[in-house]
Amino acid sequence: MVTYCTDQDLLKYRPNILSLGVDSWEDQREMAHTDINRIITAKWYRQAAQKMGYDPDLVAFVPESVQDDTLKKLECYRTLEYAYMHLMKESEKEDGFQRNMDLYARLYSTELGTILSIGIKYDWTGDGSIDSSENQLLPAQRRLYRG
Repeated sequence: MVTYCTDQDLLKYRPNILSLGVDSWEDQREMAHTDINRIITAKWYRQAAQKMGYDPDLVAFVPESVQDDTLKKLECYRTLEYAYMHLMKESEKEDGFQRNMDLYARLYSTELGTILSIGIKYDWTGDGSIDSSENQLLPAQRRLYRG
């Protein structure tokens, strides 16, 4: 499966992550990749596709159409969250792995919000290039505050 990041990318955030008794975090990267694609589809793609004139029920989200590194950091954070969840000890007391899991969950959430607010560069035409008209922001949401 092609994902947005590699085990080597994880080393930029946690240089010792591959020396913690697990040879590869491929399963965690695949889970993160699946999560991200599902969330991007629900929170961005469906609305953006309609805005671009596509029916999101007929034209599926294609992860390979996202500009190269747009979602790499997001997937690193989610993968590290899953990695530390895997390493956590079965205990009532919080350990360092659980604290790291919580840290990467927060970083993931913040990064996801940032990506959704600035938009995703997506190759809608499938021509291999992305121009400024293909960068779609999440439609603005209005909130009603009552006093």
